[in-house]
Amino acid sequence: MTFIELLRQLEAQLGYHQLPLNPAASTIKNIFESSPLHHDFIKRLAQSIYTGNRCLRLTDDVERAPTFDALAPLRVEALRHARTDVDLVRAIEELGVALNTIFGASDAPPQEQPATEPGQVIDITPFRRRRRLRFSA
Repeated sequence: MTFIELLRQLEAQLGYHQLPLNPAASTIKNIFESSPLHHDFIKRLAQSIYTGNRCLRLTDDVERAPTFDALAPLRVEALRHARTDVDLVRAIEELGVALNTIFGASDAPPQEQPATEPGQVIDITPFRRRRRLRFSA
């Protein structure tokens, strides 16, 4: 999937008010037709995804891991900021769900856990130190 295709799918899932894409955009600088609802966050996110995936054009491919890596620090920053409003928090969560839906399952298959044996009782008596308590009267 290309960068512009990703943004179009995000626009379709989140709405034009969140990502108002310019259909005639040729560079990252004119990607938005108007101002997104959370302008600073969405603008930084688009730039971060673009650079994180090492895109040089809007038609360059993007991958799941670099895209989520681009979202993570912006999400943490927004959640830790004292003046973040609840609408931005909701938009960030919806964005994460949308990205997960768009990219589908993780690229890496889940690793199977090795079978474990039942617990063992280990005698610790040989390792105990005998302490002598001194009492003073």
